[in-house]
Parts: sequence; structure tokens; C-alpha cells
Amino acid sequence: MALVDWDAGRYETTAAELAPVAEAVVERAAISADQDVLDIACGTGNAALLAAARGARVVAVDGAARLLEVARRRAHTEGVAVDFREGDLFDLPVGDQAADVVLSVFGLIFARDPSRALREVARVMRPEALALITAWIPAGPIDAMLTAMGRIVARVTSRPPPKRFPWADPEAVTAIAAEAGLILDATTRAELPIAAASPEAYVAAGEEHPMALAVRPVVEHAGVADEIRHAMTAELREANENPNGFLVHSPYVVHELRRG
Repeated sequence: MALVDWDAGRYETTAAELAPVAEAVVERAAISADQDVLDIACGTGNAALLAAARGARVVAVDGAARLLEVARRRAHTEGVAVDFREGDLFDLPVGDQAADVVLSVFGLIFARDPSRALREVARVMRPEALALITAWIPAGPIDAMLTAMGRIVARVTSRPPPKRFPWADPEAVTAIAAEAGLILDATTRAELPIAAASPEAYVAAGEEHPMALAVRPVVEHAGVADEIRHAMTAELREANENPNGFLVHSPYVVHELRRG
């Protein structure tokens, strides 16, 4: 797959969809006003804004300048203070042992080198700090929808889908966490409800996701846009829990890590 430009399209739609996960993570972290919080790959600021609303001192980092501007506008509107910084997962613009709590809601999982990314997480954590990282479980209707798209893209490009690190697997995370000097304390499974007016409406909205835009030139050149749309919609129709609209549940995990 082509490199993803996270400033492209309308990631805001997906960010709004993911807001309940940020709420669950901030609640689980029990963030308080005396803490320094770092939100990694913050996107439009879901978790960062919630942590700041609890009175925490929050630094939020993302590599997408446009999304950071969206997050800053949200912070201004909500009347909370967050220090938004543009930066890379492998070179976070914060000092050593700067955070009491590190959060990454479906952000760190996109790191090209998961081990290196966790080493950077460990660097910024204080001795008693907690890190919470969410990851999608490769199951459920949204995963099936994306897999359907991936099969078609792989066929027209004659390239297999890229192999991804199994972030949802506690054993795999435990291994790379240990290399970084971290301990996986707990893994909790949950589900995110996802709703829309219809399966077709959900697929249409997803066409402006940065990852969809990354493969659009290939899809349009091969003339398979309609085939992909139909395949994705078919998966969602089969799993739809609401005959009068659209509702599915997407499973994910929350990993809790501490310094070793």
C-alpha cells in the first residue's frame, strides 16, 4: 500500500467515531489534575482533550499538521489547554521521563517499527508511569470489510497485503515490550459500536479516509472502485445489527504497560 498522508481527506469522521474509545481509555487511566499526560498520534485530540478537561497537563503529538490544527480549534472551543506538537513516533518532541501517563488510541499501531516505537514510549515514561495503547482485533465486520478491499487491491497489484505486527496479541506485545524495558500489566477486550444511516452510507463516508485515498490511484487505474464498494457493502450488510439503519460492533483491546 502507498504511504498514507494523514492530512488528506476527512479523518475527522473516523476520529468522531472513535471518541468512545478515547473516553474509555482516559477513564481507565484514572487521569487526575496533578499528572503529566502524553497523547501519542493524537489525531484530532480526542484523548488529549478529555485528559485536559480533568485538569492534567497534556502534551499531544501527531505527524499530521492539519489534524493538529483541527485539535487546536477543538481545544479552544472546549476551553481546555493542550500543548499540541508536530512530531514523529520514533522521535517524540518531549524530554526523558516526562510523562506520568502515556496514551495512544489506535495510533502507535501504525508504527513501521513497533519495537522502536515502544522504546520511545519507554523513554518518556517516569518510573511509576502507565501507558495505555489500543489496538484493533483482526475480527468482526469492519475487519471483514477492510479485508475484502485488501483482497481486490492485492489482486490488481499482484502484491499480497502488507504483513502487520499483531498488536492485539498480548504475547507478541509482551515480547517487544520487554525489549523496551516495559511490562504488559493487563490486556482488556472491548467493542466499539459503529453506526450510520446505512451500510452504503458508511462505505461512502469511508472513501475520504486517508488510507482509502492512499490506494485510490491504484483502484481507479484498475477500474475496480465499484467492485470494492460492492464487496465492502456486502460484508457490512451481512453483519448489520439494525435493519432500519446500520449498526455493528468492532472489537479492540487496551494494553496497559508499565516500566520494568
